[in-house]
Amino acid sequence: MNDDFENQTGPKGRARILERLDKMVTLGRVTETEAARLRAAADMDQFDDAVRSIRVRHAGARLDAAVEGGQMTQEEADAYLERLGKGEHPRSLRTHLSKLHPRSHT
Repeated sequence: MNDDFENQTGPKGRARILERLDKMVTLGRVTETEAARLRAAADMDQFDDAVRSIRVRHAGARLDAAVEGGQMTQEEADAYLERLGKGEHPRSLRTHLSKLHPRSHT
């Protein structure tokens, strides 16, 4: 498997996400609109597109905070978002994003 493109959820992953979707909405990890999009996905491509857009939104919050905090430039943040938007989700990118301090929720 190519580590650069790990956006293919697979049937088991899809089932697991759908089982936990209500809890993810309650916790604020997924919006009602995103949950509806995931539930309505007619095929795996539509489902993976919805997952990708959620990843981009989550990463965007961390990247915005990193830019504001001087941890990276806006150009670097834009490059990460572009990679995620294309479906790239390698372990190295996930690790880097997890080290960034997320914007605090108010």
